Amino acid sequence: MSIIVLIPFGLMLWIRNHQSTGFASLELITYPLVFGGLSIAILVLIKKLFLKEDLVDFNSGKGKWTTDIAWGFFLTITYFLLFYLEQLTLSNVLQFNSNMELLGLMLDMRENPLLLLIWFGPVLWIGIALYEELIRVFILTSLWKWSEKLIWTITVIFISAIIIGLAHWSQGSYGMVTIGIKSLVSGYFFLKKKRLMPLIYAHVLYDGIQVAMLLLTYPDQ
Repeated sequence: MSIIVLIPFGLMLWIRNHQSTGFASLELITYPLVFGGLSIAILVLIKKLFLKEDLVDFNSGKGKWTTDIAWGFFLTITYFLLFYLEQLTLSNVLQFNSNMELLGLMLDMRENPLLLLIWFGPVLWIGIALYEELIRVFILTSLWKWSEKLIWTITVIFISAIIIGLAHWSQGSYGMVTIGIKSLVSGYFFLKKKRLMPLIYAHVLYDGIQVAMLLLTYPDQ
């Protein structure tokens, strides 16, 4: 847990809080790919070589690619319903920190099709969705091995939601809380279905749709 989750997340938050000059568009594309890709590789190696566990733990539930896609759409709809409810109830109570660097990247992507292709391809699929969902199911499956009691099972879902929420510290209290809430849904889904791919599909769709809408609607400067 320390090697895969706590140390990388802590390092990411430290870099974010101490980076005074901001990130260029190329860095915002390169960092998720390098950081996420290396973390995924380390996770796989630790699970296979050190823990002697099969990766099937992450996708052990019954299902096939068609149902995974269907569940991915269902989760995406659920996330957006929560998004609008959170906008109505929490946006005036909690603080949201706008990510101007990410906005700059999005606007740069409108002028550079290559950046657009890279972001909606390997960055979104590998550096963001696959990385974060693998971390989520690693936390869940690892801690669930300690006990099969229902209270512990539910507690672990909350622990994973808190960790994932805190990892988005830079987005302010609104970002941490709302992402934590969605993480509760993701954790409960994985508890019931034990399928990783619907979580990845939903993550890609949720983030991808929001970025696409931003690119289409944000006024030209």
